[in-house]
Amino acid sequence: MASHVASLRGWHTALARAEIASLLPEATLKRLPARRLVQLEGELSAERMLEAVSCSSGCQALLSHAVLWSRDDGIDSLLEQMGAYIQAHVRTGSVAVRSWKHEGKMEGISARDLMRKIGGMLSEQGYQIDLEQPAHRLGMVLDATAGIVACGWMIGTGDDSDGISARRATDRPFFKPVSLDPRLARLAVNLASGPRYKGATLDLMTGTGGFVLEAAVSGREAYGIDLDSEMIEGAQRNLDWAEQASNASLLLGDATRLAEVLPKDALHRISGFVLDPPYGRNSQGTLEPTALIRAVLESSHSVAASDAHFVLIVPIHPFGEHAEEALPEDASVELLHGQWDELQACFEQTGWRLLGRWVEHVHASLGRLILHATIVPQD
Repeated sequence: MASHVASLRGWHTALARAEIASLLPEATLKRLPARRLVQLEGELSAERMLEAVSCSSGCQALLSHAVLWSRDDGIDSLLEQMGAYIQAHVRTGSVAVRSWKHEGKMEGISARDLMRKIGGMLSEQGYQIDLEQPAHRLGMVLDATAGIVACGWMIGTGDDSDGISARRATDRPFFKPVSLDPRLARLAVNLASGPRYKGATLDLMTGTGGFVLEAAVSGREAYGIDLDSEMIEGAQRNLDWAEQASNASLLLGDATRLAEVLPKDALHRISGFVLDPPYGRNSQGTLEPTALIRAVLESSHSVAASDAHFVLIVPIHPFGEHAEEALPEDASVELLHGQWDELQACFEQTGWRLLGRWVEHVHASLGRLILHATIVPQD
């Protein structure tokens, strides 16, 4: 079975692992000692891996059929494995070697020296070296904490500063009253929606349009709903600004009555639901927060595809940094609005099964709870 390696960004590795698992459901994930490296086992086409990494928020690159080397094995072992790898995985066109580091410098290992030696192997095999615009890049990531080097033909850039990481909600023309960080919005869309071929994404209370914009930018069919016409107009401005107006539809309506709002041809084709409900003075309607979420979950179930997923983000009291692991099932959290056991019951009683919980630290007085659920098919 083929084995590939995902190199994750350092922001929230637990969520990044869940995201790449959702984008590549045909792969089996295997944890590695390095917190920012995860192994993907399965027969994955280059096209599927490129699609996943190009829309991912948490994965910076995939290494195809990767070589994994431990510092305990000696540098000659790595060079021997890479010689065999280059011969076994042939590419057509110019090449370059690209390296980057996780967790600082690996003691006793020179990335520059390794790049030079592997580049020499490529040259000996007849490859043209082009450092500016190569057709293919052989990636090498050195993880100092685990003492692991992963090498393989790259899919993705390997950069932390590119694409989604470099964007800010405040870059958009309409970003008030509240806008999620684009990297969390994109990750939530991917976690809920899975591969692009699955179906449409629905941003249930679109506000400034963060979710629907990320879904559209990543090439998905996307819908956004809001009760407030001002929010719909502002979200449309953001879609126009991002040149994504043709990829998404904004609808004025009530997320608790989706069958009346969505186009008929969208019913039972929504594979990903994302919800970051407004609270406090930004909220609308007469329902208190938990009752509102229950009504939206029930409405979503009635229009969902048979394999749909749902991601809900709610504010919680400070919980500290928990970026490396999902929350255990028995971990207690204190919601800003309502009680956890009541919110959990909302999912169970409306036909959704919780798969995972993660916490994002916002600041000293606020955290976010990210919930991921899958639909429970009805007889």
